[in-house]
Amino acid sequence: MWAGLIVAAPWLAAHSFPVDGGVYLSVSAYWLGAMVCHQRPDRSFHLGGGQLPVCARCMGLYLSAALGVVYAWSGARWLRSVPFAAWRLRLVLAAVPTAATLAADWWRPGMASNLVRAVAAIPLGAAAGVLLAESMSFRSKLTGCEPTRQSE
Repeated sequence: MWAGLIVAAPWLAAHSFPVDGGVYLSVSAYWLGAMVCHQRPDRSFHLGGGQLPVCARCMGLYLSAALGVVYAWSGARWLRSVPFAAWRLRLVLAAVPTAATLAADWWRPGMASNLVRAVAAIPLGAAAGVLLAESMSFRSKLTGCEPTRQSE
């Protein structure tokens, strides 16, 4: 829902009446976005004449995480055999493109475009989304995890 709200927020702000719930959803998206993101206009995508509530990098993370959750829940059988220790390595490797664009921005501001920032965040967001979905199951699908109350 958060990924959809990020994209819908500018439209809701522009096309809702003050008594309509869309305005409240839009304001909530920008408020929550401000808690996790710098929301710099030059680092954010704009849709329908309005800035998205998070920057391009965060948008790439959130949208790909949502897709990762959907992918994991769609029944990807190979995920069930991945040991937990392997997920740590996968998350670290998936973070490399995001870390590279972050380092490039620190070294030379403006070097990476918004599109590059968003695309570089896709592997980390997708991996985190898959791991989140797999770890939310009542029966542990990740081998090597500590037993939970549900699995006892």
